[in-house]
Amino acid sequence: MTPRDPWAARARPTFLYVMYLLLLWSIPMSIVAAFRPDVAAAMARGMGAYLSAIPEPLYALFGTGYLGYTAARAWGKVRGVEK
Repeated sequence: MTPRDPWAARARPTFLYVMYLLLLWSIPMSIVAAFRPDVAAAMARGMGAYLSAIPEPLYALFGTGYLGYTAARAWGKVRGVEK
């Protein structure tokens, strides 16, 4: 058995924390939208432009890596190699 890799052990929780942060960001954005709809619309356009600028192959690489990790981990648990 190899020693636990601290980077790999934190990868999945870190991803989930980022997703939680993005969801929680909707609360202050809704307050901004209530009082300054023009500012909220500009912020949404800016975020959309940022996400659109990320190349499609990078999204595919991330998805493949994440799904591959999940499948490998499930396979290891089925075989009894991982806990």
